[in-house]
Amino acid sequence: MRRLIRALACLGGLAVVSTTPAVIAASPAQAGHDPCRVQAALPQLNGTTVRAAGTRVGCTDSSKLRVQLRWARPGPDPLLAKKHTTLKNGKVSAGVRCSTGWRTYYTIVTDTDGHVARSKGARLKCGSAPGTKPAPTPTPTPPAGSVGTQVEEEVVRLTNEARKRAGCAPLTHDAKLRAAAHWHSADMAQKNYFSHTSKDGKSPGDRIKAAGFAPIRAWGENIAMGQPTPASVVKTWLNSSGHRANIENCSFTHIGSGAVKGSRGMYWTQTFARH
Repeated sequence: MRRLIRALACLGGLAVVSTTPAVIAASPAQAGHDPCRVQAALPQLNGTTVRAAGTRVGCTDSSKLRVQLRWARPGPDPLLAKKHTTLKNGKVSAGVRCSTGWRTYYTIVTDTDGHVARSKGARLKCGSAPGTKPAPTPTPTPPAGSVGTQVEEEVVRLTNEARKRAGCAPLTHDAKLRAAAHWHSADMAQKNYFSHTSKDGKSPGDRIKAAGFAPIRAWGENIAMGQPTPASVVKTWLNSSGHRANIENCSFTHIGSGAVKGSRGMYWTQTFARH
């Protein structure tokens, strides 16, 4: 299995380019108001179907709107249903047969302009009425306040351990940055490419802006492909000067972690930023 890594940083006004690894610094665009956006609805139980829906509103051009229904559980969150339609503004939904046991479902909505939205989790099972709450049972779920899967949270934990050794404060795992990172990992896995620039020409800064993280004073991104575990990918990044520079940049305050399994192995994205 070929294993790849790349790093990109946007820090102030200097532009610096090197080839091993790829590290670029430039001035980020200022966040502005974008009336075009996507929205993710909370998954709902409709008879025997759990349905996820997403909408695109305020847009003037057509784009492919994608909706995913995922099951939140330890490890990578399984994709249960998906659907996409090219439209300007409108709604797309996808559904899967309900489970006889309680599951937590959530919706991810993206479009090809880089907009990303994720719903909160909905705990559902067959026959549960709206508002029904399951009896609490101990499960190996991420700790309170987590925004990603256990795999993604472990990447953040190991990253913060490295920052501590370098004398930096820990990064906060931000839900908006996580959405941007997860979207990019999923996009690379689905479209079989490996680059900081997505197939539609969006940069990390574009994805961060579309996810709603603002204002953006600086950002950076590490990506990797093929490493099987959080420990192996963080170790690989730390063994590369450009990637280590992003991890040990004490000016960054927030991080988003995205891990998605594709046909070529795991795709990893770390998105760093500060307001």
